[in-house]
Amino acid sequence: MASKRQPYWRTIGTPTTLVLYRTVDTWRYAIHFTEPSGVADGALNDPASTSEPGIAQAACHHKAEELTHRRLELVWRESDQPDWWTGTVTSAGPRPPA
Repeated sequence: MASKRQPYWRTIGTPTTLVLYRTVDTWRYAIHFTEPSGVADGALNDPASTSEPGIAQAACHHKAEELTHRRLELVWRESDQPDWWTGTVTSAGPRPPA
């Protein structure tokens, strides 16, 4: 009997904001979704915590696209907290067919 479960990426909402921050050991991220709302968070395996923010932003962007199976356009801005950045999703491509 075939499973009727949807792939996980079909059940998460549209990404709206990415938060990226540096810790002593690694870069961490949070991806905020709407419709349905939720948050996915974790640590980036690469790059190292000593890497430039632009490299970490690119890795976070890639992680969000990989997670959502969608092309995302982002605008990054530095936060008022040191070593924190916020990426606003300006465009989220369509979900691929199931």
